[in-house]
Amino acid sequence: MDGLMLVLEIVVVLLLAAEVYIRLRARRKRAKEDEPASPSKSSAPQSAPPSAPVPPRADSVAAVSSSQGTAEGMEEASLSADDLLKESAIYMQYGHYSQAATVLRWYVDLRPDDTRAINQLLDAYLALEDLDAYTELLASLGEKLGVQSPTWWRGKIHEGLKRDPGNLELLVLAEKLGIPIPTPGEGVEEPMTAAKALALVSRNPDPKYAISVLHAAILEEPLRLPLYAELLRITHRQHDLEGFIDGLILLFLALGDTMRTLRERMLKAGLNLGPHPLWQTLEEWDGDRAKLRELAASRKLHISPKLPH
Repeated sequence: MDGLMLVLEIVVVLLLAAEVYIRLRARRKRAKEDEPASPSKSSAPQSAPPSAPVPPRADSVAAVSSSQGTAEGMEEASLSADDLLKESAIYMQYGHYSQAATVLRWYVDLRPDDTRAINQLLDAYLALEDLDAYTELLASLGEKLGVQSPTWWRGKIHEGLKRDPGNLELLVLAEKLGIPIPTPGEGVEEPMTAAKALALVSRNPDPKYAISVLHAAILEEPLRLPLYAELLRITHRQHDLEGFIDGLILLFLALGDTMRTLRERMLKAGLNLGPHPLWQTLEEWDGDRAKLRELAASRKLHISPKLPH
């Protein structure tokens, strides 16, 4: 059944391409027949034979550059651009987002002010998870401030940051346009996994951003020790004593009464940051998670519901 559906999709695309090709060829033939005969044709050198027709999409791009300045050329360019949009719609309908993005990229190059096509191209990039191309297109549009409404810009930038919260280019563009940057987790449908959080932190050097992302990931995957290691490393490097202690509390909750050596080593590293009344509490902790939960609540720390009580 899947093979039959694929064949039908290919047939539909080929039929559309054939229709466009036939229409363009018929228009050229009519235009040639309507041209008046030149009086000096017999004495003039023989003109070069017409070039062989090429497939519709490539011809559509060529037609625009070769027909500027004449009424018929403008009409043919309009037809070609519309054909590109129709072809991309078929690709999008059947989930061929890569082909749709290629065609829409050509169309947007021809019609850079067509917001409908721009939106479709951005949707195709999101479907492909191609955030680099998505960001590049938005950045190129961002050079023309005011092309779109502030609401449009905010929505597109936030949509990109939902998929890639650490995308520096999107963050810079948001700042350039004066758009508030959503905090990690705001409006994000997909969970902040440990793998994603660590990848984002490695790309974004902002410690406040990194700490926020790591806390969100710890809520989702509280037993992933690399998250705590990265959180403690960043807070220690920033000499963030309170942040380091918060990380220790969360780590101790995750470990319970196991891995005593690891807990002692992290405590020793924290002591180098300076004195704090909670050092003794953490040193004397006996493994009772209820006590740590009370301590975490007093510090307004969010604890993952996936941790044992």
